[in-house]
Amino acid sequence: MKWISIFCLALLVSCSKSTSCTSAIKGTFKNRTGLDGCGWVIEANGKTYEPINLGEFDSSLLVENQKIFFNYNSFSGGSICMVGETIQLTCVEKR
Repeated sequence: MKWISIFCLALLVSCSKSTSCTSAIKGTFKNRTGLDGCGWVIEANGKTYEPINLGEFDSSLLVENQKIFFNYNSFSGGSICMVGETIQLTCVEKR
């Protein structure tokens, strides 16, 4: 019986989706390069975020409608694009 419990626990853990981004937000990359002064933005929870440091993360994630997990810190600087809140990403992962 003990082995069955261990097997079931291992199966449950291996099937769960996890992320190294602690308390991550679910978002989606959107390409807004067609708008004046814009680039890639993240849409999440009905808001748009303009990350200032995308170059610090895996560029293969920059695909239209790519679903991601992300964390960020607020950033007080403005942007030319002005479509959302300017943020500094601390973690980005494919979901």
